[in-house]
Amino acid sequence: MNQKLIKLWDELTPYKSIIYFLFLLFFFHFSWKILIGGDIEDDYMLFMGKDITPDWFYTARVWLTQAAAWFVHLFPNTDHLIIEDTYLHFPGEIRISIVWGCTGLKQLLIFTGIMVFYRCFTLIKKPGSEKYTFKFLPFWNKLWYIPIGWIILTVYNVMRIGGIVILTNGHHERFESLHDGLFRYIYYTLIFLLWVIWEEVYVKKELKYEKYRKVAVAS
Repeated sequence: MNQKLIKLWDELTPYKSIIYFLFLLFFFHFSWKILIGGDIEDDYMLFMGKDITPDWFYTARVWLTQAAAWFVHLFPNTDHLIIEDTYLHFPGEIRISIVWGCTGLKQLLIFTGIMVFYRCFTLIKKPGSEKYTFKFLPFWNKLWYIPIGWIILTVYNVMRIGGIVILTNGHHERFESLHDGLFRYIYYTLIFLLWVIWEEVYVKKELKYEKYRKVAVAS
């Protein structure tokens, strides 16, 4: 590998983790934007223009509608919430449609991609040489954490939809700022926090253990 790139890589050591995370986040985000369509206002999913909507998407939308309604009913004065198939609304207010994009599939896949490919390789120096080579690392130790992230993101998604229904009651003009603004930013902040927990609690603990193990073996 080019020595200048190696030197640059070494200089970026304090920032490698966050750079790695941001690269993966934007890579999967824009890959989704380019390849997937119909995720905002439609009931179908397109992959490069081809309809690939699975049959279970409707069931997932109905479940999410019911779960969001349950969350709304946790708050006082919400008994008059109207549930119509995959729509939620209060009498006289805008109907909020739970389209397939509301399932949070995009965020789940982005989180999964980040976890699978984060620290999936390292650079090692070849024995007796100044050259470096890539060494791919297993991701099996992440498999227990990914489902935990799915659960947390799904719970947040239910709260997000329920929160939008509650906060737009009597204030329909808030919908865009809540749906496309505040709650979306929180979604990606949550993905970031899940990554931070993985990095700070598990990865650094493993690296510290590995360092002590090598010292013990060498002594």
